[in-house]
Amino acid sequence: MGERAEHRAGTKKRGRKAGNIVLGALGGVLVLGGVALLLGVWLIPDTVEQGYGALKSGYRGTVDKVQEQVFDEYPTVELGVTGDEADLDIACNAGDTYHTFTIMKSYERDGVPTTAAAHNNCGGDVLLPWNEGQKINIEGDGMDGLYEIIDIRYTPKIWATTEDLIGLQGDLALQTCFYGEDRMKFIGLVKVEDS
Repeated sequence: MGERAEHRAGTKKRGRKAGNIVLGALGGVLVLGGVALLLGVWLIPDTVEQGYGALKSGYRGTVDKVQEQVFDEYPTVELGVTGDEADLDIACNAGDTYHTFTIMKSYERDGVPTTAAAHNNCGGDVLLPWNEGQKINIEGDGMDGLYEIIDIRYTPKIWATTEDLIGLQGDLALQTCFYGEDRMKFIGLVKVEDS
């Protein structure tokens, strides 16, 4: 074998060896990351869930803003059946996850607008990044139209009552829970335009 051929063979071996080292290191980092994530889910599940929720809500909020500014389109929420928490769970378990909110009988009370809810992991988290002034389309239950958020109320998930919602402004309210927190968000909506 000539000197040149030996030099090329040595260069190829060194290149493969360096590539194997890089791939091995990358594989090690991925394995350590996976182990860290699993430990986090096991040891601090609420913190991991909060982080996931913050990332998902931030992404959703950005998509909504781009849709509105570039395409002049507003997010859409569909009102489903009127019922209770069992109906909310049924809609979620049936895979009805695209922003379908159940109108909750348990929230009916003088001074509280008709309130529809969805679990955060079944499309309800769409409302987490929204603020007052945000416009959204509502479809279903004869309430079709363009609405604007005029009021926001936060309550704990545990020990909250409908009394905490008295005075929430709007013709309609939507509710979901935050990820990994003892907190719910209610948004009061007023109709601004028929669809």
